[in-house]
Amino acid sequence: MATYQEFIQQNEDRDGIRFSWNVWPSSRLEATRMVVPLGAVLTPLKERPDLPPIPYDPVLCTRTTCRAILNPFCQIDYRAKMWTCNFCYQRNPFPPQYAAISEQHQPAEIIPQFSTLEYTITRATCHPPIFLLVVDTCFTEDEDLQGLKESLQMSLSLLPPNALIGLITYGKMVQVHELGSEAQGKRPQRSVGAALSIAVGLLECTFPNTGARIMLFMGGPCTQGPGMVVDDELKHPIRSHHDIEKDNCKHMKKAMKHYESLANRAASNGHIIDIYACALDQTGLHEMKFCPKYTGGHMVMGDSFNTSLFKQTFQRVFSHDQKGEFKMAFGATLEIKTSRELKVSGAIGPCVSLGVKGPAVSDTEIGLGGTCQWKMCGLYPTTSLAVCFEVVNQVSYYSCFLKCVKPQTMKNGKD
Repeated sequence: MATYQEFIQQNEDRDGIRFSWNVWPSSRLEATRMVVPLGAVLTPLKERPDLPPIPYDPVLCTRTTCRAILNPFCQIDYRAKMWTCNFCYQRNPFPPQYAAISEQHQPAEIIPQFSTLEYTITRATCHPPIFLLVVDTCFTEDEDLQGLKESLQMSLSLLPPNALIGLITYGKMVQVHELGSEAQGKRPQRSVGAALSIAVGLLECTFPNTGARIMLFMGGPCTQGPGMVVDDELKHPIRSHHDIEKDNCKHMKKAMKHYESLANRAASNGHIIDIYACALDQTGLHEMKFCPKYTGGHMVMGDSFNTSLFKQTFQRVFSHDQKGEFKMAFGATLEIKTSRELKVSGAIGPCVSLGVKGPAVSDTEIGLGGTCQWKMCGLYPTTSLAVCFEVVNQVSYYSCFLKCVKPQTMKNGKD
């Protein structure tokens, strides 16, 4: 017989979820005395090679304010062909295709060991994956640019045939689908903020609310235009960590405001922003941190685009699973449903709030609170985020439930 610790480990491995406590507090008073708040770390795309996606749509609760999904904890009336939602206690009829359901003939979603399932939604609209490359052309060494070109050419062979690809290059000028100008004297005049703004705006107009990646390649800091981190005069050094601590940075706040605005625009449309910065000097990633943070993108730093370290790292972005699909997903919405004993305090991780209020939303906010739904633009098998809860009513073993619903789109252009 497995020990309690082994039982917990088996559940974590199966469902991709780890709680801060393995025992629920029995009352609201007991919950307030906990040093660590009640919460869970979720890994939505945890790989389950033993459980392929279910090729049909989930069965939903008919109550419009609930819409929970049929699961092993629901009460099943096999004779009446009805099921009772374990969140709102609504009795629901099974759809016609479940007419043969019985204790001996059960669908996967009510079998206890299948507490986590991945559905392939049949009615969803499929869109091809979109990759918009934003490339710095102001390199002091030709080998860096050549190395980046080779990596980009390599990546094209890893993309599915239906992928849509765009190219923006930037130096002093920002150019769409053509190479930029040669490097200038002093510091190269880089319009990083303008180039990224064009990329966000381009996808915003052409593919709103569609999964896409903006892949920004930087060889130095932005030196002109919106998002400028330092000017092109070499006698003016880029801000140091000491300057940031002392709030003695001329361009930092304005630049951060610009990039945070772009990050919010991209996240609201489900677009990911990746940043690949390879240079021996600083490139201004501190000001740009909101872009990958809000959109679930990558932030990669290195010395040169010509190193094997960068090339291998970049290649891993396009890694595939055994079925030949990308190990990435786009545009997921995480929704937390709870029974009457719990409320959601908030989430911490690579997501943005959707501002969806409801009876399960706590007034006490931890992280991104005030909502029960969050958008996650980019997900990977190791992507995890923490969700915190508040105990509001007496908790019993038989009545406390929570459900994580994660609709996502496009793994290799599929839903």
